[in-house]
Parts: sequence; structure tokens; C-alpha cells
Amino acid sequence: MLMPRGLSRIAGQSGIGAAIRHQEQIVRSLGHEVVTSPLRPFDVMHLNTPFPDTLLLSRWARLRRRPVLMWAHSTEEDFRDSFTGANRIAPLFRRWIALLYRRGDAVITPTDYSRSLVSQPKYGIRRRIHVLSNGVDTSYFRPDPSARDRLRTSLGLPADTRVVMSVGIQMVRKGILDWVEVARQMPGVTFVWYGRTDPRLITKDVAAAIASAPSNCLFPGYVSAEVLRDAYAGCDAFCFLTKEETEGIVLLEALACGAPVLLRDIPIYHDWLPDGEVTHMVPGDGPAFPAAVREKLGALLSGDLADLTAAGRAAAEDVDLGRVAERLAGIYRAEGVQRKG
Repeated sequence: MLMPRGLSRIAGQSGIGAAIRHQEQIVRSLGHEVVTSPLRPFDVMHLNTPFPDTLLLSRWARLRRRPVLMWAHSTEEDFRDSFTGANRIAPLFRRWIALLYRRGDAVITPTDYSRSLVSQPKYGIRRRIHVLSNGVDTSYFRPDPSARDRLRTSLGLPADTRVVMSVGIQMVRKGILDWVEVARQMPGVTFVWYGRTDPRLITKDVAAAIASAPSNCLFPGYVSAEVLRDAYAGCDAFCFLTKEETEGIVLLEALACGAPVLLRDIPIYHDWLPDGEVTHMVPGDGPAFPAAVREKLGALLSGDLADLTAAGRAAAEDVDLGRVAERLAGIYRAEGVQRKG
């Protein structure tokens, strides 16, 4: 199986980068060899990114008469409110990714919600669209009571500090503006945001929010998986206020680690991880939203809301990489993909 590196290296710290790493792991678990150079022999090409080399690689596969599995991670909706100028060019971005997706012999997208978007007529996809989660390694991301002390020690915080965390690229779509405002309204709680954005791409409002964030906001940047695992397992709440996702690998990791989760109530999560059953949610947007989050987050931290961590762990286990591998094998069979030799 060819999973070319190319420009995908640019996405190494993003959700797409994590998805590619997961794919490599599950493909190998199925007994297939993973090659990364298009100059080496391959039977099937996996393509994941919206970068220009994806079009060139798909043409190379056609020349070699090899099938292409195209992963639809991105949509016009989740491109908006991302980087400087993104909203202006979002319709052009959609036309571009639609062109890429149509180059696939089959299209794979992580959730029913994302399939509902890319199956719209404006994408023009006529091939079969499969749903396959990006998955989570629940043997690695798991509850660990000892992580609580390690997390606070690593951040230089007293042992009794209440810690609320989030993870993601720093952009409006990820809800960072609201997240900083919630932190401002809860000075007795430490808020930690893991992840960063290239300063050349960050929007002015996000840069201003980070620069003026209250002292109880910490921004450690991009950290290792080990550090992130301790954060998930050791925090008091995972507060994920994203406005649009096609799945959200970091959310799966938090659920797998048993973190109490508070989400913005958006379409992708409304039925999949329902409020009061698997996660806690706050609906809405606008000026009143941070206060609503503060109220519900305060109740969660005080123990006034139901403990849903077992249900969250079960939801993560449903998309464990082992199960995702089994489902990928089914897609291979459906598309006639076979290991040669």
C-alpha cells in the first residue's frame, strides 16, 4: 500500500497528520506492507491531503493502473474560520477538494456527518463514499489516575489545581476565542490549550485573544503524545468548543482517557455523542455563549453533573484502531483490493 509522504509532512501536527499515522498502523496490522515512495512498487494508493501533489499522485496511480483510495478529511465547512483569508476562498477550496475527491476510485470519510457534506451535488462525487473513523489507540490512550499529579507537576501547578484543557490548532473554528473568554470568567481554574498555529497563518483576532489571555490560560504549544496522554487522563475536564469537525481525533483521545468532556452542541456530535449520555454539551454561539459554558463547566467541575466517563470510554472503544482495521478490511473487499504475492 502506497501512503506517500510528499507534502503531507506539512500536516504532521494536524488531525490529518494523526489520521495518516493511524492509517499506517492499521494497514500494517492487516498484513500489508506500507511504502512511502511512489517510485516503489505498490498495489493501492492511499491519499489524504488537499495539497497539490495529491492530484499529481493520483495521475501517477492512473498511469500505473493502480486504484486510489481518497480520504475526504476536509470540507468547505471546516475550512472556514481557519486561517487568514480562509472564508474568502472557501468556495474555491471546496471546488479544489471536490476535484481531488473525484480522482479516487473510492472515497473514505470519517463520519456519517462528513459523508452527508461531501455527498452533496456540489462535490460531484459519483464513486462510492465509505465511512471509516480515523480511530484511536485505546490501549495507549487510557485512564491513568497517576497522571493527575504528573500533569500538575509538568505545568508547575499546585496539586489541588483544577485544570481544564483543550487541544487543537489555534483558529476561530476550534472555538479558541470563546475558550479564552470562558477562562476569563473562571479565574480560579487553570485552562491549558495544547497545539499551535504557524504565526504567518494565524488570524488577527486569534493572535489578539492569545496575547490578551488572562493569567490562568496556559499555551504549552505542540507537545508529545506522552504529555498529551497525561493531560487527558489528569485534567478535570476536556472543554472542546469547536464549531465544525469531520470527526475530531483529539476528542476520541480524551474520551479514551476517561476525561469528563464538555462540547459545543454542533451537528456532528449531537446524535453521535449525545448530551447527558456520552458527553455534556452547551448549545449556541454569540456573546452569551461563554457565560453558558461557564455555568455548565462549573457544574461539571463541582460534580453536579452526571459522570459520563464510562460511556465516553465505550464510545472511544467502538472506534479503536483494531475495530477500524476490521472495517478497512471490509472496504478493501468491497473495492476488490487484494494483497499481491
